[in-house]
Amino acid sequence: MSFLRWLIRIVYGVLALLCIALGIYFAVANPETITPNIVGYQLPAGSVGFWLVGFLLLGLLAGFAVSLQPIYAERRRARVLEKQLKKVERELQTAHRKVSGD
Repeated sequence: MSFLRWLIRIVYGVLALLCIALGIYFAVANPETITPNIVGYQLPAGSVGFWLVGFLLLGLLAGFAVSLQPIYAERRRARVLEKQLKKVERELQTAHRKVSGD
């Protein structure tokens, strides 16, 4: 592994640890208890920091899942195009055989 990749992994690791530490600090610094109510469903009581960090993570996961949709659409499109290419290549080989056989 190159030095640059190694350095980038260390930087990302430090950033991840810093974000986790910041989230823990935020949850501890906001101990007020609330009971969120979402579409008529009452969630269990928890601290403001806990619920904010929890919903932030839920939003990040939802955003990540939505951002994957174009990738899967492109993969699907690539598979369809590969099948079409194979079909056209077979037709071309068949045409070459007919021409060379005559």
